[in-house]
Amino acid sequence: MLKRAFEISALLLLVACTSAPMKMADVKEGNWKARALIKDKDHSHTYIVNLDFNAIQNENLRVDVSSTLGQQVASLVVTNKEVRYFTTDNKKFYTGSPRPETLRPILAIPLDPRWLQNILFDVPPTAAGWKCQNDADGFVSDCKYPSTNLSITWSNRKGPNKTVDISHPRAEIQLNIRSFTAKVEKADHLFDLQAPEGYQALRLR
Repeated sequence: MLKRAFEISALLLLVACTSAPMKMADVKEGNWKARALIKDKDHSHTYIVNLDFNAIQNENLRVDVSSTLGQQVASLVVTNKEVRYFTTDNKKFYTGSPRPETLRPILAIPLDPRWLQNILFDVPPTAAGWKCQNDADGFVSDCKYPSTNLSITWSNRKGPNKTVDISHPRAEIQLNIRSFTAKVEKADHLFDLQAPEGYQALRLR
């Protein structure tokens, strides 16, 4: 009886440990897989995409977007100095400097793509104007950018998984991160995104 009680206690402790929020700020690099529910308020349109993130903290970020059927939709690479991405529906390849307007051709929200690193690594954005709060466990839980009415909220943390809600008057994104691996595979060329053959190259201004 005592042995059985010990086994149950050990199992409960293991479950509690595996579900405890993981401190992503201490992670150097990784791969996150997620699903995003996107609501376009301007056009009353809602859709779901799968997201595959690869990031090296404070250096490089790549996002590969696919439909729920597995078809490639877009790919994005971001550094501190440049953003490069393409979309398969219109066969266009964009390059420019990272800023809130960079993703305007594909996203109604004024979201600087560099802030995706902050979302993944649970680090408050450092750009002037952001106001952030932490939860009782010390994790960033809510950030607001009043000048653009943009807000980011982290919730439902279990291990490396979490829900991130990005809200703006024109659109909303609910990001459900489902898995994490603390390694970026093929990092030597993963972040070298080039225009696919036949795509129109455009410079973002």
